[in-house]
Amino acid sequence: MKVVEIKVIYESDDIDRATKEISDIFYDFGVTGLKIEEPMKHKNPLDFYKNEKDFLMVDHAVSAYFPLNIYAEKRKKVILERFEEVFADREDIVYTIDFYEYDEEDYQNSWKKYLFTEKVSERFVVKPTWREYEPKDDELIIELDPGRAFGTGSHPTTSLCLKLMEENIKEGDSVIDVGTGSGILMIAADRLGASEVYGTDIDELAVESAKENLELNGISEERAKVYLGNLVSVVNGKKFDVVVANILADVLLILLNDISKVVKKDGLVIFSGIIDEKCELLKREVEALGMEILEVKADKEWRAMLIKAN
Repeated sequence: MKVVEIKVIYESDDIDRATKEISDIFYDFGVTGLKIEEPMKHKNPLDFYKNEKDFLMVDHAVSAYFPLNIYAEKRKKVILERFEEVFADREDIVYTIDFYEYDEEDYQNSWKKYLFTEKVSERFVVKPTWREYEPKDDELIIELDPGRAFGTGSHPTTSLCLKLMEENIKEGDSVIDVGTGSGILMIAADRLGASEVYGTDIDELAVESAKENLELNGISEERAKVYLGNLVSVVNGKKFDVVVANILADVLLILLNDISKVVKKDGLVIFSGIIDEKCELLKREVEALGMEILEVKADKEWRAMLIKAN
C-alpha cells in the first residue's frame, strides 16, 4: 500500500495566518501527518562554497499525508474544492498543490519514530497502537494508528475540545459530534461514559475514518453511530444532552441555528476550531439565539466555547 503526500507551496502577505489556514484544512480531513517547511533566512558560513539551491528552501510549504486507498481520488477532488472555496477570492495568498506517492513502508519508517504517546488533556492520552503505555490513575486512552485517516489530538482545537468535554460530560449523557472527522471526539465521549454517541459528517471519507477508529478502540456500532449527511436530516428530531463541534468558525456560524435545535433544554454545546478574531462574532450570534456562554478556553490564537442552551 502507498501513501499520498499533498504538498501546498504558497506565498502570502500574512504567512502565519496562511500556514494556520492550510494546516486546518488538512486537520479537517483527518490528516495522518503534517510537515511545515519554511525558508532558511541565513546561510551557514561553512557552506559558502555550496550551490545555494542545494540547501536553501525557497518556498513556504505544508505537506499532508494520507493513505492511498479507494477514496484517494475522491479525497483529492474534495480537498482541491475546499482550497478553492477558502482561497478563491483572496488576494493575499498565492499557492500551488502537488500530489506525490510513496511506499507505505517508507512513510511508516519515517513517521513512526516521531509519533509518541501524548497526554492532550487532564485525563485523555492519545497512544499510537505500537507504543507501550501503562495508564495512570484515571487516564483515558484513545488508540490511534497512523495507517488510518485521523487527527492525533495534539492540535489546539482538538485538545481544547477534549478539555471541555472531560469537564462537562456526565455518565449517561447523550452526545453528538457534528463534523466528526476522525471520530476522536466520539471516542472521547464513549470513554467518559456517554450512554449514546452519534457522529455526523458530510464527507464519506471522514465517516469511514471515524468507523475505523471507533472499531480500533473497541467501540461497537451499537454504542456509537456514525452517519453520512447533514445534522438535521440525520438526527430526525432527536435531541442531545451535549452537542460537540470542532469546526472552523465560519462553518459553526452556518450550523448554529440547526445545532440550537438538536440540544436539549439546559443542555450543553461545545464549540472549538474558533480563531481569536472570529470569537466575538460567534459570541454575539450564540447570545442572539438566547443561549448562554459559560466559558471560553484559549490556547495560543485558538478558542473553544462552553455554551448552555435555553
